[in-house]
Amino acid sequence: MGYDIAAGTQVLINAWAISRDPLTWEDPEEFRLERFLNSSVDLKGHDFEFVPFGAGQRGCPGTLFAMNVNELALANVVHSFDLSLPSGEDLDMSEVISLTVYKKTPVIVVATPCFC
Repeated sequence: MGYDIAAGTQVLINAWAISRDPLTWEDPEEFRLERFLNSSVDLKGHDFEFVPFGAGQRGCPGTLFAMNVNELALANVVHSFDLSLPSGEDLDMSEVISLTVYKKTPVIVVATPCFC
């Protein structure tokens, strides 16, 4: 790409910017879950548009475990509860950007037990 980087130089990658690249994602500032349905994104770090667990030698060794545990936990919540927003409220997806990125307003969800 035209850059000469000296050996031993520490290189930091801005994963936040990569995840919001309009050349990669249509409407990158919008949360759209369907982007990841039936996705072939390689979580080992070869698809650099999505690197939540790092990449290369220093990538997270627990990636597969974390993905499986998260999937099971979410499946249990979705199976066991009817989830809804408090009546009359819209979901605010705006973020605050600082050293980390977090929601501007907390998400409040009403979880009603579902006896299936």
